[in-house]
Amino acid sequence: MHVHRQITAARAVIASLALSLATTTLTTGCANGSGSGSGPVAGPAQQPVPLPSADVVLDTGRLEPALPDRFSVPADVSQSRTRKAWDSHDTAICRSEQWPSAWCSQAVAFGLAAYTNARDQELSVRLISFPTAKAAEALFVGDGTGGEVGKNPPGDRIEGFEILADGSWEGRGFHARQGAVIASIKYTWKQGTNIPPDRLMAVTRMTVERIKQAQHGDVPSASAR
Repeated sequence: MHVHRQITAARAVIASLALSLATTTLTTGCANGSGSGSGPVAGPAQQPVPLPSADVVLDTGRLEPALPDRFSVPADVSQSRTRKAWDSHDTAICRSEQWPSAWCSQAVAFGLAAYTNARDQELSVRLISFPTAKAAEALFVGDGTGGEVGKNPPGDRIEGFEILADGSWEGRGFHARQGAVIASIKYTWKQGTNIPPDRLMAVTRMTVERIKQAQHGDVPSASAR
């Protein structure tokens, strides 16, 4: 009788252990990690995809480095005459830099870099910055043709212009917009001076690239050399 009770108690313990194991299996999936009853396995945490950051607005301190320096312009016209940026508080200075009054009243900053070889070539690069690309786009709609600006020209919009001969000097230029900044690049030379045919476009591409670099928060480093 005593032996019978021990066997009955042992069977009860075994049954309890079996019930506990079944409960654990149902909760965690399959006891051996496989089988149709296994639950979903958590994968690596998904990282949020960063949104592209907006271009930096080029105020006076950011616009000036975007202007070409004497190490980025062609070596044969690298004598600096001036390189400076101003804020837009004094619209009289802005207008004196040949920008329209309507542009000056909306600008954040503007600047000028001018170079010469003191003999027969001169280069000027003027930049004017606005709060948004939309504001700049409303003011300038470049309509340069393929024959005028070539294939894949720099900038969001671009157009070329001729500079009327003044005495023995002549020249050409480009207006270009990149985002919220509009550039005016002028290259003049004495008549008869041998100017490389791609010189003006090389300077324009360099200028647009320096604007892009500044807008992305980088130190402008593009060069036309």
